[in-house]
Amino acid sequence: MAEEAIRFDEGGMGERESIAESQIMEQLMAMMRNVADEYRELLYMFKDLDEGKSVAVERRYKKIRSVKDSVEEAGIKLMEYVIRVSPALTFKDVYVTIIQDLVRAAEHGEAAAYRNLLLSNKEFERLPDTLYAILDAILRKLIEMVETNSEMLMKVGTNHKQVGELYLKLMKEENSVDELYRESGLKTIKNYSNDVGTLILIKELFDKLEDAADILKRVGTYIRYISLHR
Repeated sequence: MAEEAIRFDEGGMGERESIAESQIMEQLMAMMRNVADEYRELLYMFKDLDEGKSVAVERRYKKIRSVKDSVEEAGIKLMEYVIRVSPALTFKDVYVTIIQDLVRAAEHGEAAAYRNLLLSNKEFERLPDTLYAILDAILRKLIEMVETNSEMLMKVGTNHKQVGELYLKLMKEENSVDELYRESGLKTIKNYSNDVGTLILIKELFDKLEDAADILKRVGTYIRYISLHR
């Protein structure tokens, strides 16, 4: 991202802020696309685990880790940009928080994928149908949450009402994840009480996904905050 994108000696503060925010919004959208792609890969990775495809599981884990690394790298660069142009930004601290949370969401996805890899390495048998269905539903909800955040970001400054409606949609998606997470705990204990190692891995896996939902809800809250003040 070129430094000359912001010219502090030309135009008024409002114009400089508009240019800087356009750059930031564009990069945040790119980070969100990568996070969504990571969770799609995770969805397929669990399908590979369920089908006993250990080589495919390992290959997908490497891809997920690569996507996570790219999100972290993008976050570092965007953070540097935000600090550099901070005199022209009203919401500098909010943007920094959103960047950090998107990185955390990517890290939680990779952490869940690593638990998947460990399960594959210990010759794990397929999940019970009910537990697999819960896991699949949570991952699809997480992808929806990322996409809802992206829609909200695109509407900031142009459609305040729609941002609010999308935020309500995001809250419902997060509530759905919470309900599925609670159900997963009961199913995990019921099915793996005699295998403590597997129980811990599956419990940690669901914990990471539930935490990711909380993080993505927080991202949406900050996007709505920006919208309310513009």
